[in-house]
Amino acid sequence: MIASTGFAVATSARVYLYGPISADLNLPWYVKTFWVLHNVSVPVAFLITVFYWTLLYNVDFQEEMDRGLDIAVHAVNTLIMMLMLMSSSHPTRFLHMIHPFLFALTYVVFSAVYYLAGGINPLGDPWIYPVVNWSDPGPTILVVFVTGLLLVSLHFITIGLSAARDALANRIIRPSVTVHLDENVALRTQTANT
Repeated sequence: MIASTGFAVATSARVYLYGPISADLNLPWYVKTFWVLHNVSVPVAFLITVFYWTLLYNVDFQEEMDRGLDIAVHAVNTLIMMLMLMSSSHPTRFLHMIHPFLFALTYVVFSAVYYLAGGINPLGDPWIYPVVNWSDPGPTILVVFVTGLLLVSLHFITIGLSAARDALANRIIRPSVTVHLDENVALRTQTANT
């Protein structure tokens, strides 16, 4: 999320200072990097929030984090990513699902290797999260599968939010700065003054 936000700020600053970036197939590396980070961070932030507050949060559990930090880590991330999603003109497509899927797959492999290598959490348990406990693989595989389906659903929600954002932008913004869904069209047309 931090990397995605950083690349969003850097890309926006570049556009503000030097003018629009052509949306042809030869995008600069920093735009491509932002694209992938954005594709991962938005649905994964939504997933973290849903996963934590439905499966992990226990009101009776006394934990190391105070409630404010708990909310900042597991809820504010979704708010920030929602704001970034709704304030950008970054297109989100069905095929972009590959980015968060590969990220999630990498995490699942990491958690399995962590367990097999004898990793322990600060409390001495052999898991990072109790619902992803590879010493009991049946329920863990079920949780991983259901979480994967949830991630796909959240990606579709992200696509829907992007489409709603674009439709709203097309209704209220001048045509010269409208959001274009065709990647072969510049995001903004240049005027004679620029």
